[in-house]
Amino acid sequence: MDSSENITSLNKLLEVLPTCSGQDYFDIARNLAIPDEDLLPYAFWSDENYTRNCVSRTEDYELLLLCWEEGQETPIHCHNGEECWVYLAKGKLREKRFIEESGNLKLIADVKMTQDRLSYMNDDLGYHSLHNLNEGRSMSLHLYVGPIDECSVYKEEKDKFVFKELEYHSENKEILSH
Repeated sequence: MDSSENITSLNKLLEVLPTCSGQDYFDIARNLAIPDEDLLPYAFWSDENYTRNCVSRTEDYELLLLCWEEGQETPIHCHNGEECWVYLAKGKLREKRFIEESGNLKLIADVKMTQDRLSYMNDDLGYHSLHNLNEGRSMSLHLYVGPIDECSVYKEEKDKFVFKELEYHSENKEILSH
């Protein structure tokens, strides 16, 4: 793949991802320009919390579409040693980044993401949380190099991180029963 080539459809992204390794993921993520209409077949929302919808998963990567109702957010969390790119396809998100310092969480960044904005995260950069700031729904595409089945999430009421198993809301364009 030409590293400067824009990826302008979900089909193109799904075609090139299996051929990627190393730096390729950075190049792809930087050149995403996918219309939100391409993502709608994978988009499912819940009034209770944001949803994690599996678009594609292999041993090497996991591509998820997160769907956010107004005001929904993730807890502060790690990425269990994996790399993650977040591409905001629709709406507006706020990303907060934290580091642990002397046993306490310290806010080190607070950034608003608007459409077509890209964020990169790994555990060396600390922890983060995402919040839907949009007046209405948002959608973000998450590429994890190395699928993530569990991670540590911060529980404010316990003032500590706890391990959490991650689940999909949908897979193969179908809602899963839990």
